[in-house]
Amino acid sequence: MLIDKICRGVLAVETDYGVRYIQPALAERIRLLWTFRNFSLLPEEVLNRHERALIDSLCQQGKFLVNGNGHGDLSLHCIGTVERAVPRHARPLPPRPARMRQASGALPRAS
Repeated sequence: MLIDKICRGVLAVETDYGVRYIQPALAERIRLLWTFRNFSLLPEEVLNRHERALIDSLCQQGKFLVNGNGHGDLSLHCIGTVERAVPRHARPLPPRPARMRQASGALPRAS
């Protein structure tokens, strides 16, 4: 099982749009095996900056695998799953009620 993940392991990236599978290079697979040694699912927030940079570079390469395209069942070779949400600044904020808009103004100064 471990040898299989080293040789053919994939990373699952879970987004708001579904799960995507990425096949990293050998050195990246070994790094990811260490990252996911205790957990099979990690939110992106708990990763350190080096691990986040690795995930970002893998996602930006855009080499996503599709289940059933001659790769077999990709979940069998899954090293781990990263939960990646849409960044907060990309999500539209709900409108604030009028009462809160008035209250958020400047506070009067105490004399």
